[in-house]
Amino acid sequence: MAQRTVDVHCHWYPKEYLDFLVSKSSTEDLYATHDGGTHYRIWQKGVCTAHIDRAGHYDLKARIEDLDKAGLNTQLLSVTIPGPEVLPRDVGISWAKKCNDALAKAAQDYPGRFYHMASLPYQDVNEACKELERCHQMGCVGIQMFSNVNGEPVYLDKFHPIYELANKYELPFLVHPAFPLTASVMNLMKIPYQLWGYTLDTSMAVVSLIFQGVLDKFPKMTLIHGHLGGTVPYFVRRLHDSYKGYGKEWGIELKESPDITYKKRVYPDTTSFYLPAMKCCLEWIGPDHMVMGTDYAHRVGDPEGAIKAIKDLSTQMGLKQEEVDMILGKNLEKLFKLPPKK
Repeated sequence: MAQRTVDVHCHWYPKEYLDFLVSKSSTEDLYATHDGGTHYRIWQKGVCTAHIDRAGHYDLKARIEDLDKAGLNTQLLSVTIPGPEVLPRDVGISWAKKCNDALAKAAQDYPGRFYHMASLPYQDVNEACKELERCHQMGCVGIQMFSNVNGEPVYLDKFHPIYELANKYELPFLVHPAFPLTASVMNLMKIPYQLWGYTLDTSMAVVSLIFQGVLDKFPKMTLIHGHLGGTVPYFVRRLHDSYKGYGKEWGIELKESPDITYKKRVYPDTTSFYLPAMKCCLEWIGPDHMVMGTDYAHRVGDPEGAIKAIKDLSTQMGLKQEEVDMILGKNLEKLFKLPPKK
């Protein structure tokens, strides 16, 4: 039997949530516009942070057609930016529940094609924990984590109760960009956030969780690092040397070098599709820790080219079929404890 292809970096806006964002006033910090047809734009603090070009970003029937054409068997659905954590507390809690209900129904309506990642109201940690317990009961396989929570670092102690539950239930996190901490710098330089703002933000989030001992504290906590590990695979020596040379002055004491922890506990996805970069990441992380992502259906994604990019990588790197299968889906089947393919 051919290896099931599993996409971990893919997003879906429940239509009800998208309509809610469109209903918000353009004078607010967060809103969406419907430009006609299947095209929407998401605006946050005056900046367009996401486009919706395909019906499949909110219509599951249209998405299934796209997946069939691309050869994608299974997707682990998550709500992308803006997540409910950027909304006012009560509104965010309500929409987190609504989004999770919709995600769970998608998985129920299309068994084996879709599984769901919990969308949490991080602005209220107690409520986020309650919602995570509910999502676990509904069968979520992982959790959507954003690279910062309304400007707050994700390593903060206040978020540890969420990580404790994830550790208990062995639910992996997908670390996805939020409105970046470096937004003012990107604005000053007139550089789209999608170039460096997002990839740097997830890199800072993941590395901070390691440097501040969060992964030491929660030994069963694992992370999917979107966009081919952001900047991390290209600064491995720097990651090691900055800890070795300066960790003491920063009060950082870890059980092992952070590059080792990353290699053990973090899984970069293939959402880059640029072979030299993919080769660099693979040479360090190995085929047992690289996973497939498409970033469906953001404009930086490539669902149609994702599988081909992995096969091209295999050819250039001389991978065995079993190693290709790991990247195509086997690693994710194991990490997310997916039921066997029917």
